[in-house]
Amino acid sequence: MGPGGPAQAEAGMPGNPRALWQQGQRHAELRQWEPAIACFRRLLAQDRGFLPAWMELARIHEAQDHYRDACAAVLEASRVDDAPPMAALVVARALRKFDELPRMQDYVERMRLPSRLPPEKLIDLASFFSSAGDHASAMGFTQRALAINPDLAEAQHMLGLLLMFEGRAESSAAALERTLAIKPGFASARSVLSRVRKATPQRHQVDELRRQLAQPGLAPKDEAHLAFALHNELHDLGEFDPAWDALVRGCRARQIEQPWDAAGTLAAIERWKATFDRDFVRGEPLDDPLTPIFIIGLHRTGTSLLERMLSGHPEVADAGETHVFTAQLCHATDHLCRQTSDEVLATRAATADFAGVGRGFLEAMRRRSKGKPFLTEKQNPNFMLAGAIARSLPHARILHMRRSPVDTCFSNLRTLFTNEAAYSYDQVHMADFYRTYRDLMAHWRDVMPERLFDVDYEDLVREPGEQARRVSAHCGFAYRDDMLRVDRDSGVVATASASQVRGGIVINRGGLWRPYEHHLGPLLDRLAAHGLV
Repeated sequence: MGPGGPAQAEAGMPGNPRALWQQGQRHAELRQWEPAIACFRRLLAQDRGFLPAWMELARIHEAQDHYRDACAAVLEASRVDDAPPMAALVVARALRKFDELPRMQDYVERMRLPSRLPPEKLIDLASFFSSAGDHASAMGFTQRALAINPDLAEAQHMLGLLLMFEGRAESSAAALERTLAIKPGFASARSVLSRVRKATPQRHQVDELRRQLAQPGLAPKDEAHLAFALHNELHDLGEFDPAWDALVRGCRARQIEQPWDAAGTLAAIERWKATFDRDFVRGEPLDDPLTPIFIIGLHRTGTSLLERMLSGHPEVADAGETHVFTAQLCHATDHLCRQTSDEVLATRAATADFAGVGRGFLEAMRRRSKGKPFLTEKQNPNFMLAGAIARSLPHARILHMRRSPVDTCFSNLRTLFTNEAAYSYDQVHMADFYRTYRDLMAHWRDVMPERLFDVDYEDLVREPGEQARRVSAHCGFAYRDDMLRVDRDSGVVATASASQVRGGIVINRGGLWRPYEHHLGPLLDRLAAHGLV
């Protein structure tokens, strides 16, 4: 930017809309953000319905890490009527990014997008709604796409995923097999199928997976999906050494695609600990009839099982895994955090309006509550935000699931996560992160002992009735025997353990690492060095 600044630049701008658009784009290409913003604002002053300018403003504000301005621009874009279907889809995607889920749902309906999009784009829409917890709409879009083109592999794959979330394993497997009949190299479909259906000597994917993995030039993402699928299949068949080799390959591919920022993660957690002491975690009471129940803990510790128990109670709605609380913190700190937490979010949180965060969270979750007085939120990494949750929502319940270190670490190691678990693809990283998590939970327990309620996985599966009674009493509702029917047909489980939790409460799920013990020296030694085994 020259010495004259934005005001001088704007004064010299042409008034022609086409010229303003072209000039704004040139500035944006050169990362000259302020003159670009000035061009687009002047253009919008002439025509507030010019959708591309709103989306360019959103992109620029996002590049500057101005969360509020970026979100505001997207909301303005969503008010523009008569957008072409592809442009409207871009707006819907942006609303999803900023966790403006009710607005996304209303926008898609108002723009009549389901009837205006081609089938392959309907699947994009289905993925937005599925990730937002609206599985009924996602299923509707998927079925609409299949009615137009039953041979669309992406639609069959989405159908398989949604059926898995609904607990319809056989139907899910059938949809995934149709996917692979259309597109044999669909790596994600093979990965999901390996989780939905247990491999047997008579029915497995081992040979085809090995053939796919032998192909040159595999993208790391596809290689990870195929290798984890091969691990699952060989594990089911009891071929543990080749299963381990497949797991190692999958983890290596995943590390290329998703490296772990250990220093950044540790810095963020230390910042949370430094800010949220005994005084800081205390917030002003909120008078609201909706009581959130946060279920936190490392992945693979039984959080889905606990959520499934609680959602069996007639007074409890199941919101699944959302990023709504993080989204409210992002708005409060004016920072676009791409995961649950980072160092910038943790640093700026010291001056956040936590009462506003709490109110915003409750309003955003109101639709998901379906009029029930309690609502579960099971975003595992929220354990990093437990202090902020306590400060923002003094009436919220915080349930912490914990499990033995080796079982937890090994279960994480052999799970292909969507995101937020980059530490889990290396034995030493996994052990180090477990120690970091343990230390943070000890801090939360120290500064707010009355708020954090620990539930041991081993106790939960050994004596589910007793533990469910403890949890119910803590949350504030009466225990019901229906809570133990976790294998019921109703409800959606959209997590990595979707298939497992539908199988009911299983006592002997621990110790899966034993056949691999001779490969797990780095993990076991590191846990021992941390005093965890």
